[in-house]
Amino acid sequence: MNKINNVDALILAGGKSSRMNFADKALLNFDKNRTFLEKISDEMSKFENLMVSINQDQNFLVPRGVIVTDSVPNIGPLEGIHQGLLNAKSNFIFVTTCDMPNITKEFIDFVMLFLSSDYDAIIIKDSQGKTYPLFGLYNKSALTTIEGFLMDKNYRLQDVLAELNVKYISLNNTTFDYKKLLKSIDTEDELKHLSIFMGNRPFISICGAKNSGKTWLIQELIKHFKDAGYKVATIKYNPNLDLNSLDSDINKYKIAGAPGTLVFSKDSYILLKNRSNENFFQYLNLFKDFDVILLEDFKHEPFPKIEILRKDISPKPVANPQNLLFYATDIPELLETKKPDTLDIKDTLNIFKILLKITGLN
Repeated sequence: MNKINNVDALILAGGKSSRMNFADKALLNFDKNRTFLEKISDEMSKFENLMVSINQDQNFLVPRGVIVTDSVPNIGPLEGIHQGLLNAKSNFIFVTTCDMPNITKEFIDFVMLFLSSDYDAIIIKDSQGKTYPLFGLYNKSALTTIEGFLMDKNYRLQDVLAELNVKYISLNNTTFDYKKLLKSIDTEDELKHLSIFMGNRPFISICGAKNSGKTWLIQELIKHFKDAGYKVATIKYNPNLDLNSLDSDINKYKIAGAPGTLVFSKDSYILLKNRSNENFFQYLNLFKDFDVILLEDFKHEPFPKIEILRKDISPKPVANPQNLLFYATDIPELLETKKPDTLDIKDTLNIFKILLKITGLN
């Protein structure tokens, strides 16, 4: 791996985290093995020089790099960027924050393509026109302007950018899922959401025994999501399905040696590729412009799930209980308990409303 030595990296970790009950976001768990700071440090491993910006009241070890401390406390990220530029060995710093753990090496590489000494800052602008000043490149040429704003006690980063020569990188015509990549985790609910969905777009397994009503419940939920204006996709695994039978020519192409084929009509298409031990989450990425993805079955996976329990078919749970959201059932004895993890399967509107809360779509 080629190291980046003409740009230093800076992770801003000095925020108050007031909406996170004042916990250090950098030390929150991203997964079982890494904190937010460790995950982001891994994604920035190409940078030879890494700095972590903290405030005067913080004290923790960093997985890599050096610590830079705010000279003036509690004035926001502008002081962190200021100290990063002052302490950088290079003319440029790549800035990100400790509360955006979904950033990737590929996204960083994309931004680095726009590196140019002609600009004071190089910032992302999404397809909606929103800018992200806490993810991008800053040139030491911006120091004089930044220090002027600090002296005037104007700490608004957007006001600073208005005075700088800024290159805005458009994400139009790119395949990046910027809503996920640039999502900041600011509240405990968002942290729970990140944990449940493993950093991915909301996806929920509808599982249960054969003939328990999985397909029916998915169809009902699709109607509710669609009526509420959300885009919903579905994923199902069927080991016995012969996809080549969908089109006779596709099978001919496969026999001839083509590992991938696409067939399309006026309003839809089907893409067939040989499957070679892909990570399941790659399939979720096919639907990055959708709001929620419903899976049929996957009862043994540690996915967020609804398990269906039916009186005459499957009265007892059979699914992996990890990340179980709730049971959907028609068994009177279970419904009479009125437990929050047991819902009436016939009341699909209520199930839909609860899913809106769980996914954060509401």
